[in-house]
Amino acid sequence: MTMQTMSTRRQLDPKMAFHVERRAGFLLVGIKGAASFDQAEVISAHLLRIPVDAYSLVVLDLADLTFLSSLGMGALVQYRRGLSRRGIEIRLAKVQEQVWVALETPHHGQDRNLSKIGHFQGSHQPAP
Repeated sequence: MTMQTMSTRRQLDPKMAFHVERRAGFLLVGIKGAASFDQAEVISAHLLRIPVDAYSLVVLDLADLTFLSSLGMGALVQYRRGLSRRGIEIRLAKVQEQVWVALETPHHGQDRNLSKIGHFQGSHQPAP
């Protein structure tokens, strides 16, 4: 007997915006909004749809990212790992102070410290 089941997965409610610019030598991806826990899937879905194979560098412009939850950070870490496996470098640009603090905070020994990613023009540099 075959039963049809209804998906219980809720529809994603995007509260974020993404902007992609193809530049000479790199791909610029702007992320706008608050990356709260319920936006992690949205982040992953948007980033994974961007064709990056023609580039060796992807720059994430975080100037308009106002909050980054640990799940949102996890989505960015997974994206970084996936690009790295393909030989594509990823860098952060224009990181706001409150997001930078989240990036530098260790998360129970996991490799979620995105502050190790290289910086790009106009990126936030913490004071020495």
